[in-house]
Amino acid sequence: MSSEDEAKAGGLSMVDMKGTVVIYSPYINKSKTVQEGRRISLKDACEDPTAWEILEVCKRLFPEDCVQGENKGYPRDYEAQWPPMRGRIRVRLFKDGKPTNPEITTRKQLYKKVAELIPKIASRQPGYVDPYMQALQAASAAKAKKKGKKK
Repeated sequence: MSSEDEAKAGGLSMVDMKGTVVIYSPYINKSKTVQEGRRISLKDACEDPTAWEILEVCKRLFPEDCVQGENKGYPRDYEAQWPPMRGRIRVRLFKDGKPTNPEITTRKQLYKKVAELIPKIASRQPGYVDPYMQALQAASAAKAKKKGKKK
């Protein structure tokens, strides 16, 4: 086994990482400057993307085995060291020399497409209620109602 095969980073060996691109939330964040890590123009960027949103969009664009989320923070951005911004998304653009998504063959195309699709996610739409939070509220309301009754 070669040293390349033994070197691991984020669950992938160095050989497996060939053809992958990393996305951190500041790369496509409209409120960041270029010095703070934004990689695309302001008109293409989106408002405060989270690592979870980036991961969801990438899973829709690429096959499941081509997208991997990692709990890593962006070194240039202190805010991105804590949830929900914390996270590094690794996307495989090429597999066996062929693009995994024919529409997206470069980093810039990937960044722009992800930034374009994040505002269209259901959680970004007005009136969206997180099912988990809704269940928590219902449970706490039931508990409060139960406390009020006396036997």
